[in-house]
Amino acid sequence: MAEGQFQTKEEDKKDVGPLKDRGCTDIICILIFIIFLGGMGVIAYFAFTLGDPWRILNGYDSFGNTCGVKNTKPENVTATLAGRDMTDYPYLMYFDPTVMLPDSLNTLNTGETTPKEFSMMLCVKKCPDVNVYPVPVEGLGGDFYRMWTYNKYKNEGQDFCEYDFWTTYGEEVGKKMDEISELTGLSGLDDKFRDVNYISETSSGPCPKYVIKSDPILSRCIPMFEELSDEIKGYFGSTLINDLETKLNALLGTDVSASQVMQYAMADVMNSYREIAVMCGSSLIISFIIILLLGWIAQIMIYAISILAAVACIAGPAYFWYVWYQAKEKLDQQTIKLESQIDNVETLMIYAIIITVICVVVLLLIIFLRSRVGLMVTLFKEAGFMVMRMIVILFTPIILALFILAWAALWSFVSGYIYTAGTATNLEFPREFTETVLSAAEKNITMVYYKDHDYIIWVWLYHLFGLYWGTEFFLACHEMAIAGAFCQFYWTRDKRKVSFPVLRGIWWVFRYHLGTVAFGSCIIAIIQLIRTILAYIQNKTKDSQSEIVKYLLMCLQCCLWCFEKVMKFINRNAYIYTAFKGSNFCTSCKKVFGLLMSNLVRVGVINCVGSFILFIGKFLVVMITGILGYFMLSKDEQIEYWAIPVLIASIFAFAVAHTFFSVYEIGIDTIFVCFAEDETKNDGTAGREYYMSKNLMQWVDNSSEALKNLKRKKGQQRAQAKAAKAGKSGEVEMDEK
Repeated sequence: MAEGQFQTKEEDKKDVGPLKDRGCTDIICILIFIIFLGGMGVIAYFAFTLGDPWRILNGYDSFGNTCGVKNTKPENVTATLAGRDMTDYPYLMYFDPTVMLPDSLNTLNTGETTPKEFSMMLCVKKCPDVNVYPVPVEGLGGDFYRMWTYNKYKNEGQDFCEYDFWTTYGEEVGKKMDEISELTGLSGLDDKFRDVNYISETSSGPCPKYVIKSDPILSRCIPMFEELSDEIKGYFGSTLINDLETKLNALLGTDVSASQVMQYAMADVMNSYREIAVMCGSSLIISFIIILLLGWIAQIMIYAISILAAVACIAGPAYFWYVWYQAKEKLDQQTIKLESQIDNVETLMIYAIIITVICVVVLLLIIFLRSRVGLMVTLFKEAGFMVMRMIVILFTPIILALFILAWAALWSFVSGYIYTAGTATNLEFPREFTETVLSAAEKNITMVYYKDHDYIIWVWLYHLFGLYWGTEFFLACHEMAIAGAFCQFYWTRDKRKVSFPVLRGIWWVFRYHLGTVAFGSCIIAIIQLIRTILAYIQNKTKDSQSEIVKYLLMCLQCCLWCFEKVMKFINRNAYIYTAFKGSNFCTSCKKVFGLLMSNLVRVGVINCVGSFILFIGKFLVVMITGILGYFMLSKDEQIEYWAIPVLIASIFAFAVAHTFFSVYEIGIDTIFVCFAEDETKNDGTAGREYYMSKNLMQWVDNSSEALKNLKRKKGQQRAQAKAAKAGKSGEVEMDEK
């Protein structure tokens, strides 16, 4: 530690400035957090043992086989078609596309023994590129057309029927259809070869009722309605088409009719990756420049907003009173006055009175709080000065983002295993046919579904809470580390002697205060979990709630949201207090709450106006990036939808700006808390000099005396420096003699 940094031993005894000799805080909380992480590790172990996320990514068929991979038959499963090698069959095809994700057997997990709706699902080499449905053939009525067509496409490499169908109980019909090369040859076939013998009424196979031309999306074969002819749409009917569109919209999260637009948009993104990279890089530079200039920009904007607001408070009521006066004059000149005209004039007067009262209040606030606004401008300048002295602090959010992304990726990875951690279970399903030549054993089919464990809901709650707690833990570590760096600058009299403030702030957090961070982040995580559970209940019961219940749940959700915001505000300031006092979480909350309550007006101005200024800064970054993207892409003839690449770059720009400005925001809050503490502990007299800068000192009540003492002290230091220099010169002259 550099000599002169922080307070002296005497000042340390007076409880002034950052605590030098720290101790670990809230140790029990970090131990609980470690135990909790151990619990998440146990959950991950069992999830890895029982789950397989490829079942989500690739989909799995009606026999438990995951598409695109080699499968092993589960020990407790007897289905003959389970455990197949699907390496060359990467896509999942539904016999009935109206029965889509998560899978057609999901209702069995709620205790039912038979699914409400079912579709045979098979892994295929490629999605269907043809349409197959009962086409009337002259003299035949199309009774054999589908089986003949399925056999034809099977010979060409596209098999739409159940695995091994053509080599088992469909072998005879396959051989018969191989003998027929033209549709006219279907005339006179035996009834046992009719379609209805092999196509069930419940879309459970062994062959589908119809096939729709599809494209692979998310490894699923999704029907593309733009390519359907009017004849085919007429056969399927509007009901089926609408049902398909509804299910596909839920699956894809977009309008199916917009799929072509999506394809163009993705192509535009690929074609404009250089421009997107330039825009993203520009957003970094723009954010950095605005951070450098924010002290001056903030001063200009604050005073401009104040002046505009004052002008609006004067002009607004004047305009409304003028409009009321004009309306009243016009009404008085009329001989016959309608009731509606009288009501309009009275309403205008009421509006004018209300607006006048509001504007007078706002104008008085602007007048009386103008000095407080000046304090905020000074805080912006101080934060800018400190940021420039430790420029490396601007890159700490990047490290934070990497930690959070890694945590989210790990959480998502484990979630994939938890979601698929079901037990493979046999399902005996009776297939229904209008008429069939299949035996009783062939009519029934043994399929496989994955049954959830009874305790899965508690596992999900624990796992979700871990996501919230871990994320808030990283955010809190970052806030406290940044606060520690700013505290070191504030509480050092000679700012030139501050050494490695960012590294020391990080060291303080990880060496002494992880327990405090775990305590505060746990509180936020609990609130977030309660809000999530409440939102889940709202979603599940939205169709069965009365209006009163809906209103109460919305009010409760709003209250929890407000409570979370309040707790985040208290937590941040508690972390700041811990950063320079080394106290535990509860003590820091108590102390900082007292400081904030004694400076309530200042806090209100700084948080309202300051947040607005920071938002304007972020908006400037996004706007400049978007304008740059527009000029780069709007004239490019290869780009169909230039707005998509610009939107992607703008989202990135906002994330970058938010990351950079978060450091500035924490710095302002830290300087203000230190300022309030400094103002409370010191009075500017000899022996109790302020640590704050000369700019901040002007906002203290006894600032004149303090400034005089500061000036006197600096004069003494200069005199001592000159005397020391003169003494050294004299010694040199004596030595020469």
